[in-house]
Amino acid sequence: MSKQELWIGIRERKNRGGKWLVDVRRGPDRHSATFSSYQEAHEYAKEVRRAERGGELKDEGPKISTLRQVCADFLASKTKQGLAPTTLTTYQGLLERTVLPHFGADRHPRAINEGEIKRYRDTRLEEVSASTVFRELDRLRALLGHAKSLGLVSGNAAENVPMPRIPRKSYDWLRSNEIGPFLDAAVGEFGLIARFTILTGLRRREVVFLQRSDIDLRNGVVQVRAKRPLGFTPKNGKDRSVPLDPVLRPLIERHLDEMVRPELAAWIFPQRDGTRRSATTRWFAVATQDAAERAGLQRKMTFHDLRRTYGAMCIEAGLDIYEVSRLLGHSDIRVTQEVYAPICGRFLAERAAKLGRYLGPQLTREVPAVPPLPFPKKAVDA
Repeated sequence: MSKQELWIGIRERKNRGGKWLVDVRRGPDRHSATFSSYQEAHEYAKEVRRAERGGELKDEGPKISTLRQVCADFLASKTKQGLAPTTLTTYQGLLERTVLPHFGADRHPRAINEGEIKRYRDTRLEEVSASTVFRELDRLRALLGHAKSLGLVSGNAAENVPMPRIPRKSYDWLRSNEIGPFLDAAVGEFGLIARFTILTGLRRREVVFLQRSDIDLRNGVVQVRAKRPLGFTPKNGKDRSVPLDPVLRPLIERHLDEMVRPELAAWIFPQRDGTRRSATTRWFAVATQDAAERAGLQRKMTFHDLRRTYGAMCIEAGLDIYEVSRLLGHSDIRVTQEVYAPICGRFLAERAAKLGRYLGPQLTREVPAVPPLPFPKKAVDA
């Protein structure tokens, strides 16, 4: 194929003051990119010419050239990888509500530099929490990494930008002496949901998407599995089974007989009209806090704390951290270790203290006295 002549034009956009457009044409192929200043547009044009001289510019020209297009392709690739819909929604929100509007959705990824990202970080830290800024920068880093994989940039400008320090988060759950009073205070339809969550460790979204077909009474397990036609995928993308505790089993059997429709697709914990509860409703949060207050707990409790209560009880029952991580459906054991570090540390200390049973007699017995060694007398000068 003969080499096509390259043409590059730079012009200010008439309908958007202060924005500059770079048009690149080579033969029948053409593309354009928008920049916030003439200098950025000029630098981009120089990079295109350098790429053309080095033989790196493809004849067909890039089909993706703006941050908005990169974002759409990035989210599409994550969808193909089977990322949970809730996680995809979070990614999309972080990028489209904050990152893209700030950096300019119509700008080329090459126009984003490290200094601009640092200024964005420092400005956002004055507006929102460090954890929010961390998540935004993390998604920006992933977005520019995707642009690099597409060949749109030679390097990731966000890769070497220091992330903000996030204060260590404290996690809560019901202590052993609080579980009984809390469950006594959990009344109405929330009562069984609270008991079910504390004894299975399911997430709120997993609870509301639970159907009759997911309760295996014969094998005594609760199955958490993907239901893509219904818009549900487990958070880590993997199905799992959780044992049905013998204490919980008769309650569930009675609930299935009296309150759940007979078809396999029936929701286990539906609304009064039989439809599925919303995974984002505040009802779970309000019901949990009301029960906590009636039980006399002087701190804020969330529905997710009931899930953590299950994890804490598993550790107290002697399960190791790997088993607890699998039961909870964590994608990484480090998540389990971070959440349950205090209780794990206490139990590890108790187990380590058993070493004294074996070494105690040797360490505490009286050490026999050792006679001093004779030292030669020093020579005296005559």
